[in-house]
Amino acid sequence: MNRWIILLVLPLFLADCSNKKKGMLLLPFLGLGDGATQATTASANDGDGTFTVVGLETTDPNQVATPETNSGSGDTNTSETPSVVTPTPTPQAPPTPAPTTVNNETTTTVVDQTNGEDFNFETNITVPVTVVVENESGPVVNAPVTVTESVTTGEPNVVGVGTTDGNGSVTIPISVPPTVVTVDISIVGVNPTTGEVEEIVGSAPVQQPATGSEGTVVVAPVINVDTTNFQPVNGCVQAVDSDCDGIANNFDEFPDDPSLAAIARSGRYTIAFEDMFPSAGDADLNDHSTVFSTEMDKTPSNKVKTIRGTYTHVAKGAGYNHELRLSLDVPTNATVQVSYVDGQGNPWNGCASASKYTANTAGDCTGGTLTSVQLKRGVLLLPSSDKTLFGSKNAPKAGSTFTINDFVRGVTAQVTITFEEPVDLNATKNLVGGHLNYFLAINQKTDGVFRQIYRPGYFKDAKGKDAFLDKNGFPWAIIVPGVFNHPTEGDDIRKPSTSGYIFFNSWMHSKGVAHKDWYLHVDQIPAPNRPSYVVRVSDFYTDNGFTAYLIKAVRKNALEVSASLIVVGAALGFLMKRKMGNPKAA
Repeated sequence: MNRWIILLVLPLFLADCSNKKKGMLLLPFLGLGDGATQATTASANDGDGTFTVVGLETTDPNQVATPETNSGSGDTNTSETPSVVTPTPTPQAPPTPAPTTVNNETTTTVVDQTNGEDFNFETNITVPVTVVVENESGPVVNAPVTVTESVTTGEPNVVGVGTTDGNGSVTIPISVPPTVVTVDISIVGVNPTTGEVEEIVGSAPVQQPATGSEGTVVVAPVINVDTTNFQPVNGCVQAVDSDCDGIANNFDEFPDDPSLAAIARSGRYTIAFEDMFPSAGDADLNDHSTVFSTEMDKTPSNKVKTIRGTYTHVAKGAGYNHELRLSLDVPTNATVQVSYVDGQGNPWNGCASASKYTANTAGDCTGGTLTSVQLKRGVLLLPSSDKTLFGSKNAPKAGSTFTINDFVRGVTAQVTITFEEPVDLNATKNLVGGHLNYFLAINQKTDGVFRQIYRPGYFKDAKGKDAFLDKNGFPWAIIVPGVFNHPTEGDDIRKPSTSGYIFFNSWMHSKGVAHKDWYLHVDQIPAPNRPSYVVRVSDFYTDNGFTAYLIKAVRKNALEVSASLIVVGAALGFLMKRKMGNPKAA
């Protein structure tokens, strides 16, 4: 069976590379087309956004306006008297439908990301996007708006949805990586003169160059869209919205489920801890490091029904042992499913025997139904770190020889949390910088209680200061986009001469304005015989899953795969030859 899967996947994969559009995979290959009608280019005022009206699938015939036709009586005289031939009236051409026109003006306001002088070490851009839609009659109410970006996964990734209110306005909070400087906006409506559904699409900035200083600043865009011949879809047009949930099919990842709309994908990140709380210790941020990614199934109203996460332990540069947990402050129960695999992808059963450092917890290692109180206390993601890295640390001394043969891929946890009722994770501050409230529990006690370390942004002390920033404003936890190459053991990340991260301090002291991509610049200080001060986890880290399976399958079924590639190559060669043999006139 596996052989036939490979034979089918490879040709489709090759065909798919040139046929992706808004996530609609392989439709041209299957002969279905892209469903687009003729596009009308919109005019744009001075502003940062440029919008174009793009036709979506045509509505059903009952909703398309058709001109009335004068059919006449059509009686025929059969008597002997000469018949009178009535000239057939010349049919009147239907009036030309008025096109939809769009004028757009985008304004921006600089956003303070520091939350009152306390920099939260957010690597994500968290900002509200406001869209205001009006037509010739006034505000356009109940128009579905979708915000997407394509940098994180390479495909349109829905980062927020909403519907315009009585003032034609909707504000959608989004959180995107620092590599995203603009987001895409989609507004679905209908042209009343044609009865056809149309989509207004455009882009808006969420970052722009800082004035008078290096780097960029975060901005909150307000997109004012003034339209003619554009109004919300009255009722449900199933050709565009199969489940009638207000989210167009080309963005709806659950087109047949009105209770769900989109999957918010985080992409890959690394969470890294310094465990010497309340001291900064050696500030090498390698005491516990985990590579993770999450997905959230969201409702049309932007609430979360299910969280799925993958967490792989990659560093333990400490003598203490730790467990990684997730705290969720929500008003409902949830079903938790958890499974573990080792570094080779085989089932791992060591969780039950691992020490636990969080009291009165439920569902550890096995999952189950957890109450809201138990969810807030913390869902166990990775158990004690002396078990999950199999006695290794992946944190050598600076200058040590450390190769891929020395790197140990730790335990991976697959966790699914399904809430009994969808929850607004922003309502009780479950998200900071777009990331959930992960914390580290340590096998060291203070006043008889095991210590816990949280990321900045969640807790204030009695004086209103962030409880998890030291006196110099340094955090005990940080989240970095991608696979983070953490410092070698004992090398303070704040010291460029020893950590290799020459822009970390600039980013920290500017409170995130300068060098948002500091984590990409390492080992750039020229010096003879300079030792390496980072562990290049990104060079050692490899994915398990379908890619590895495909590679193994190719090796196992070399003959069949070779035959498939020959067929695909021959087909492509035929098409290229045919195309070159019929050149179009210039």
